[in-house]
Amino acid sequence: MCLSVSRPRAADLLGITLSLTCLVHCLALPLAILLAPALSRWIALPEGVHALILLLALPAAAVAMAGGWRRHRRVAPGAWAAAGLALLALGLAAHEGWLAVDDAEAADRLLTSLGALALASAHLANWRLRHRARR
Repeated sequence: MCLSVSRPRAADLLGITLSLTCLVHCLALPLAILLAPALSRWIALPEGVHALILLLALPAAAVAMAGGWRRHRRVAPGAWAAAGLALLALGLAAHEGWLAVDDAEAADRLLTSLGALALASAHLANWRLRHRARR
């Protein structure tokens, strides 16, 4: 297997993992904190986790989508990835208070969850189309 094929596959796997991790962080962590206030002190993540996830997701998506495009020539996965990354960036902006919204926490959770789902969907579609193009 050549390196150019395995790199996009690894980037798709990383992108899916990061997207799902982001989704778990956005949905499960607040629920866990709500249900177990005594544990919130130990479960709290560092402030920079949102920015770190976005910084890891950007190159993973770029490598995966570029590799997929070379193989299957479909625009949809890249468009979904761009939309997902944009939503993640808006979620980060809400989290940091850079957006003028009434409930920054709810906006952060909604935008980041939608972004994570869109990005995971993009990676899954890219993966499937890349494997179909191999036939």
